[in-house]
Amino acid sequence: MSGKTTLCSLLSFMHDSTSTPAFEETCGCSFYTIALNGRECHIWDTPSLSSPDDIDHNWAGEDALREADVVIVCHDGHHANPMALVRACGADRCIIALTRGEAGCMDVSYAIEYITTRCSNGMLVPRACSRVELVACIIITAGYGWC
Repeated sequence: MSGKTTLCSLLSFMHDSTSTPAFEETCGCSFYTIALNGRECHIWDTPSLSSPDDIDHNWAGEDALREADVVIVCHDGHHANPMALVRACGADRCIIALTRGEAGCMDVSYAIEYITTRCSNGMLVPRACSRVELVACIIITAGYGWC
């Protein structure tokens, strides 16, 4: 499991980073609502998606993905290359969350694809290792403005 549900609950302040609750595999879609810079933000937790081809084949998160301003692609450093999903979802609205922290940062298995997949402004797709980095990336990517 890539840590999507844990990340969603961490982002919505349902727990802090000092404790990690045990979650089972996510089979349906649910969301948390938080405020970022005074704007309502829904953090959707969806079932895992291993291939972009699965998006249009009755995947439970299809509607949430279509409506999302920002898409967080979780990568634990052990499973599939995240770049195919980033390209399918659109690099301009994606952030790669390295859910195993520093260990995920050291994963270079997708380095070539990462440096050749650019946002429309020419920048690399943001990557985040912590909640603080991720929230900052969300605010910038969604155009919510900075504090």
